[in-house]
Amino acid sequence: MKNYYKINEISKLYNIGVDSIRYYEELGILHPKRASNGYRQYTTNDIHRLNVIRDLRSLGFSMQSIKAYLENQSISSSLAFMEKEEKIIKEKIKELKRIEESVKIRKKSLRQSQKIIPNQIQKEHFHERKCVALKSSTNRSDADLQLVRLSKEYEKNLFIIGNFNTGYILDMSDENDIHPHSVFIVGNNLESYEFLLPEGDYLTYYYKGKRDESNTYIKALLTYAHTHGYEIDDYAMEFFIIDDHETKIEEEFITQLQIKIK
Repeated sequence: MKNYYKINEISKLYNIGVDSIRYYEELGILHPKRASNGYRQYTTNDIHRLNVIRDLRSLGFSMQSIKAYLENQSISSSLAFMEKEEKIIKEKIKELKRIEESVKIRKKSLRQSQKIIPNQIQKEHFHERKCVALKSSTNRSDADLQLVRLSKEYEKNLFIIGNFNTGYILDMSDENDIHPHSVFIVGNNLESYEFLLPEGDYLTYYYKGKRDESNTYIKALLTYAHTHGYEIDDYAMEFFIIDDHETKIEEEFITQLQIKIK
């Protein structure tokens, strides 16, 4: 068994840059010996320390706290550090499970989207839905920017925008000037939310292709509502069911329009 290892061997073994290893030496965490030719020689003790550094850095511990731990190791300090590690690991597992659940939801949504029949007006019933919105004047060219701003406000609760139903709230108070009023994110797995979309019947319409056809189809929904004697709210919702978060093929985009029946 080798007693000493060169810096390049350590670098390849741990996939750590040579500069990082030298930095650990500067911090006083590693103490390589010097061969007669001046080359650094690392011992099995240095390898043990690199194991500790790698594991603790992956959990987010600072180099200062790692150095303090390695310089003052004892059974009690090791137990205390392990308790911190355990707590962080449990939080990471919890976070990963939430991300996994979000991915499952999105996969299910994508599969269901393949069964959607476009270009049909339907009446659908929806239960209450948690919603957050960014109330600002928007145009269709900056939807992603607005959604990023919105997700930052709720970053403790959101992971990937695509995991939730996103879209516009459309102002229909003037049927001749239907326009986006705000962006929204809907998801019953939101931990906090601004308001609930009310339970009830909605007129819905799906269409494929570019998202800039909404006003045409909204007017068709309004005509349908008037013809069938439905009283509707003065706003509509435009859901980005499938967009460029899932595909770059515009023909695969799916937009859903919803108008609440009073």
